[in-house]
Amino acid sequence: MSNTKPLQQHLVEQFHHYSTNELVILNNDLVRSNWGKNKTAFRTALLSTLSKRGIDLSAIISTEDGFTQIQRVPVKLSENRLIPE
Repeated sequence: MSNTKPLQQHLVEQFHHYSTNELVILNNDLVRSNWGKNKTAFRTALLSTLSKRGIDLSAIISTEDGFTQIQRVPVKLSENRLIPE
């Protein structure tokens, strides 16, 4: 039996300590980079942390016909809302 945490859960706990601006910079670095398969878990944890802080993500996340789409775009923070750059 393993006591290790899933990567996403670990990242969410770590991101809790980052400032909102640091999270925005991480997002932008991430979408501009060419990571391997852990990229999705990392970005999901990052966006989850921003959402838990009450940041509005609606400009980059949409749901249609039961499918959620998250845009891979650099963003900026404007009045507690992430908007594409």
